[in-house]
Amino acid sequence: MNQRRIELNIRKDTEQPVFWGGMRTPFGLAQRGSLKDIRPDDLLCDLLRSHRDRFAAVWQGEYSPSEMIAGCAYPEGEQGYNVGRTAALGTGIDLPAATINRLCGSALDAAAMAAAGVVSGRGQSWLVAGVESMSRVPRRGANFSESAAIRESAPQTYVTMGETAENLARKYPRISRAAQEEFAAGSHAASYMAWETGFYNNHVTSVHGLARDESIRFPANLEKMATLKPAFIEGGVITAATSSPMSDGAAAALVTSERIARNLRAHSYLRIIDVAVAHVAPELMGLGPVPATRKILARNGIDIRDIRAVEMNEAFAVQVMACIEELGIDLQLVNTHGGALAIGHPLGASGLRLLMTLAERMNQNSEHGELGLATLCVGGGQGIAMLCQHVNHRN
Repeated sequence: MNQRRIELNIRKDTEQPVFWGGMRTPFGLAQRGSLKDIRPDDLLCDLLRSHRDRFAAVWQGEYSPSEMIAGCAYPEGEQGYNVGRTAALGTGIDLPAATINRLCGSALDAAAMAAAGVVSGRGQSWLVAGVESMSRVPRRGANFSESAAIRESAPQTYVTMGETAENLARKYPRISRAAQEEFAAGSHAASYMAWETGFYNNHVTSVHGLARDESIRFPANLEKMATLKPAFIEGGVITAATSSPMSDGAAAALVTSERIARNLRAHSYLRIIDVAVAHVAPELMGLGPVPATRKILARNGIDIRDIRAVEMNEAFAVQVMACIEELGIDLQLVNTHGGALAIGHPLGASGLRLLMTLAERMNQNSEHGELGLATLCVGGGQGIAMLCQHVNHRN
């Protein structure tokens, strides 16, 4: 354990928000996987029913959530019309609800907004969720349209995610294609072992016959990876193997006051200390976690060495490797049970997936009071990071 004494800026005159009660579906392969024919609103309903049944005590009396916030990166079509509210109604959960969009950071932002609601006194118990069907709603949405005026004044606004990854590969030439492929293979191996050892048993529920994340490949074939053609530009180094797969999935969790969590005998949870968002050049989108993390560290007077567990979304291998290098994070603390390169990345749900994985990691391996970080890069040149403190009343 890190022995440096850490004094966090926790206010004593407000309720402390905590994250717990996480559940998600397995993540399916978009277009050809087990969830490709399932509407995203129906998928979220399926998950919310399971969540309500498992955490029935939450819905009793004073502990019942007062609002729901759902994340969705492309809230249109079958996941439009405020999918948070429609899914709540479809599940028989009559709550006011909002659906928010910060692309890949949507679900983490949903949890951040709920935490702010606890601190402000707006509500002491919140249901948060995230959903994305990349099979049924295309990337950028079915009706995406560029503004000629915006493209003229800010031409990088509409840069594709694959191009941003290639830009990072040029910026960090020492992160070779072979190194990226080794990192991706490690993600698949760690994800596979997490499933084999039962790591996900507590917070992943089977849906529509799918019991495990569908895109994990083990053992990963490095020789085959080396033969893949570049996925985005001719002569590039980013391939399908070093990019997160398009995925379908949903996630749900609770953000409540710490008092409610303790009254409901939640023995282990993440105390939400702070959230930071930041921006980078759109063409270097993948570096978003760097300024977001630096901001949150500075604001709380801590060092990256004070963080004991990191969950960083793996949009691309080069992206997460560049962020690790820039932040000086010990690689052994990052994504120890795999990441999106293997597990999948249903955009609107991934932020909660990170928090659930972080909570389970810290519950199993961390001491009471240690700090964890969840962070994602966000399309358009943004980053979001959440600083959490592990609380375990069993210790």
